[in-house]
Amino acid sequence: MTAFQEHMRRAGERALEALPAPLRSEIYVISFRIWRHDSFDYRHPYLAIGYNTESEVRRVVAAGGEPGEVRWSYAYWPLDETTGIVGHGPDPADDPAGAALHLAEIRELGLWYDDESDEDEQDRRDELLTTHFDDACVDVARHLHASGALSKILGRPVPIVPFDMYRAGYEPELAEAANPPEVVADYLAWARAQEE
Repeated sequence: MTAFQEHMRRAGERALEALPAPLRSEIYVISFRIWRHDSFDYRHPYLAIGYNTESEVRRVVAAGGEPGEVRWSYAYWPLDETTGIVGHGPDPADDPAGAALHLAEIRELGLWYDDESDEDEQDRRDELLTTHFDDACVDVARHLHASGALSKILGRPVPIVPFDMYRAGYEPELAEAANPPEVVADYLAWARAQEE
């Protein structure tokens, strides 16, 4: 395990511990929003950990939202992610240790590039950087399930749904990789029905 991976796992655990105790019985999904300090700079990604609650679903459905869409589409989830930001967050104070570990790891792997690099080379490395960070986020989710941290804090397993608003369509693939099959089955059934 790399130092960055270990940092991500510990940060994921801390984010779960920061979930508001009064809402824990209401939380039915943990959101993993994958984003970048600068929207298109894949060298500086971060993971923002959030959640949604049954009460929020009822509130939005009562206002006219379609139940499945409201429940499973991140477009309806609160995106304040107050529980945790890991990596190159919008504020340099968000996670300076994680940002430094990430930079060291991608440099060691040869994924870093300078702004003067050839555009085709930047595009190629951006794909590799995206895969690298996706894998790190999936690893955090798997760890939270396998370690029992998620069930211990919420009293039961709930799905963790990773998403990146600029890469719509990857959510089912990432969610399937991040969760035990029985935990993510309802989300995947809804997501795959949207693809038909």
